[in-house]
Formats: sequence, C-alpha cells, structure tokens
Amino acid sequence: MLDTGNGRKHKLRSMNFQKVPEGRPLRMAVIGAGNRANKYLEYARRHPVAVVDGNELRRNETAERFGLASERRYADYDAFFARPADADAVLITTPDDVHFDPCMKAIDAGLHVLLEKPIAQRLDECRAIARGVLVGICHVLRYHPYFAKIREIVDSGELGQIISVNHVAAVGIDRTTHSYVRGPWRREETSNPMLLAKCCHDVDFLLWITRS
Repeated sequence: MLDTGNGRKHKLRSMNFQKVPEGRPLRMAVIGAGNRANKYLEYARRHPVAVVDGNELRRNETAERFGLASERRYADYDAFFARPADADAVLITTPDDVHFDPCMKAIDAGLHVLLEKPIAQRLDECRAIARGVLVGICHVLRYHPYFAKIREIVDSGELGQIISVNHVAAVGIDRTTHSYVRGPWRREETSNPMLLAKCCHDVDFLLWITRS
C-alpha cells in the first residue's frame, strides 16, 4: 500500500490489461483537456470515448470537437473510473501534481496509459506506476525526426564513439520567468522543479542517445 500523503492510498500490484482485438482502433479517453492535451489529440479525435476536465468550458469545448454526448463528459476522473465507458486507454495531461492518482486508477481499471511528463512527484510513486504496467511517458524528443537522426548517426559509429556531451536546454528568459519563477511551476509543493518539469525531455534524450 502506498500512501500519497493526500488522503489517497493505492495498492501496489501488477494488473492484467485489457487486450485490444486485432484490427480494432484503440479507443482513447482524455483526462485533462488543456493546452498540452490538444498537442496529442489527433488520434483521440478520431477514436474518442470520453473527456474529463474540471473546467466546464474546456471540457465542453473538447467534447464538442470530439462529438461526444453529455454522458461522455466528466467533471472529475473518479466519476469516469466508476464507469470507464468503453475505453481501452487514457491520455493523462493533468497538472504535475495530479498525475499519479489518475494514473494508478487507470492501472487499477486495466486501461493502458499515455502519461504526460513528469511521471510523478516522488520516486516511490514512479516505482509504483512502473510495477508490471503498460504506461507510455510523453518524452517526445525520441520521436522527432531531428533527434532520431542524431541517434541513428551516433549508433552507426561512423563518427566514432561518444567521449562527452555538451547539451543546452535553451528555455528562454520569458518562459523561465513566467513559468518557473512566478508561474504555475514556481513551487515544488504543488509542481516539480524545472529539471523535472521542463528538462526531463533533455535528460531522457541524453540517456537515450548514450544508451546509459
């Protein structure tokens, strides 16, 4: 049992996921219908099941674009997981401090998960999510053609072996100020430090390209 410190507890156990019949598209529900969700919604837009968001305007706007009926629109994820429609998977794009709980409930419901980074706010929560489950993390640099080409060249060995890496995450003064100094990610109590909230993409890329 893992106590998350917010009154919620989760059993640590491996789950058996629902198998999607061969040839049938994966049916996706969206939890958190903000800006980040809209970056990933092309697939969900074609095979929608439900949308979950506490903000009525965002929830209804997304649902209208999906063509979802009122019974497929949820104000909170507990209501969705009580009856998870006919979803095969969920896309979780909630704020940083609301990743772990809905992810664990999706796992308990036997649903696949595409989870926005960072995974969670504590190491034990990350380990709980990783216990025998199928969860994809949105470390998107791996799938960008530019970075994939770098990996291909490195793996080929045509330039030799990696000796050292000089990598800079140019976040910019405006984004740093309005996101990480006085913005939504200004306090670790409610979010994550910049290294996890933003630069986890870069850390993941370095681990990926060096196979470290």
